[in-house]
Amino acid sequence: MAIPEVMTMLNKIKMIHEKKNEDYSSPDRQYQNFDRAAELISWFDNDRDKAYISLIATKLARLGILLSSGRTPNNESIEDSFIDLCTYCILWASHHEYLKIDVSPSKQ
Repeated sequence: MAIPEVMTMLNKIKMIHEKKNEDYSSPDRQYQNFDRAAELISWFDNDRDKAYISLIATKLARLGILLSSGRTPNNESIEDSFIDLCTYCILWASHHEYLKIDVSPSKQ
């Protein structure tokens, strides 16, 4: 017999997944946002840069799909996506500046 609380959580996960899948993919390309993000990540060698570009690339891929679809997003607004992109870019740039000041191993 299934645990009711587990089933409740699984149903919540299913509902969120369906909404996000509707926002960020198309029926013929279920994984396109990951494919697009992987392309951008492949341009970088440094693992630290890859951590930032992973967030940026995923957000860009999702934004590209949202803007191309013409649909109203179920989750984050398009404005939220732009704000997230700006925030990730600022964090990445500030980290590079921080490392210029002190590049000791403990700071990386």
